[in-house]
Amino acid sequence: MADRTHHYRTDAIEVSYDTGRCIHAAECVRRLPAVFNTERRPWVQPANASPDAIAEVVMRCPSGALHFTRFDGGAAEAPPETVQITPQPDGPLYLHGDIEVRAPDGSTIAHDTRLALCRCGQSSSKPFCDNTHKKIDFHAPGTLAEKSLRPPEEGAPAAIVVTPTENGPLLVTGAFEVCAASGEMCMAAGKASLCRCGGSGSKPFCDGTHSKIGFQG
Repeated sequence: MADRTHHYRTDAIEVSYDTGRCIHAAECVRRLPAVFNTERRPWVQPANASPDAIAEVVMRCPSGALHFTRFDGGAAEAPPETVQITPQPDGPLYLHGDIEVRAPDGSTIAHDTRLALCRCGQSSSKPFCDNTHKKIDFHAPGTLAEKSLRPPEEGAPAAIVVTPTENGPLLVTGAFEVCAASGEMCMAAGKASLCRCGGSGSKPFCDGTHSKIGFQG
């Protein structure tokens, strides 16, 4: 597979950009247009702001398309103490924390601090979001259906493993919270099955609809 990552560097910081992971959330261009400007080439110009300002904005990229490396002694990105999974209204699942995505055979697909995973069922880059939800007019609330979740084990590290099961849901294990997009409600869990077929009536949780609709992915 061709390398989709571009690098933009100064003596103090390097910004990397993975074109395959970008979902155009536009946090970067809204918050720091002096550095991130899609009307300009190169569109990332890290010399135009301080490394601290750049790092702060990069860490707001929800898909993990943007990352940074510091050469000035500044702090690297650290995952939060609590892993959070948040369904976006009419959009993907945002994951923030120490996250490993594994294939059903146990191989690592990605290990990151920020990810956007498909829940409309139609992404051509499963398990990652590719914005297909916008093209198909996917509708799903950013709320949490009632669900009894297995609590995390006592002393479990704040890290998760996400496995896209064959033609089924995302199986999440570890210690994490599933949170409404409003931030008003979070549910602590040690294990959960999250819908990725787009059809569950208990979103963001799986209710077995994938089997009824013949979901493949």
